[in-house]
Amino acid sequence: MNRQTLKQLVLASYTDSELDARKINKISDLLSKKELKLYIRALKNSEKQNTILLEVPSRNLIDEGSLQDLFPDKRISVSVDPELLVGMRFQDNDDIFEFSLKNTLDKITEHIKEQYD
Repeated sequence: MNRQTLKQLVLASYTDSELDARKINKISDLLSKKELKLYIRALKNSEKQNTILLEVPSRNLIDEGSLQDLFPDKRISVSVDPELLVGMRFQDNDDIFEFSLKNTLDKITEHIKEQYD
């Protein structure tokens, strides 16, 4: 199975920008074990590329409508992480951005240790 065929199978697995379980089951029944492994990996990569993961200390701190305006072609998944204190962690594909008080304080502490050691 080449990349082009794999890409077509992944695109055929979606209905209205959502994974369709029936289509996935039909496709997976037709694939060999090796091809199925490649197909599942390609589906995971596709989902990762089409999803923004957002971690916040409290759900009431964000406006999902404005986030959807910023990323119109992506799905936004919000989870709560109370350890973030004030801020958020944002993941888009392989890029992770952390904007939090804890992260800032850790960077300041690290900088001070480097300067005075």
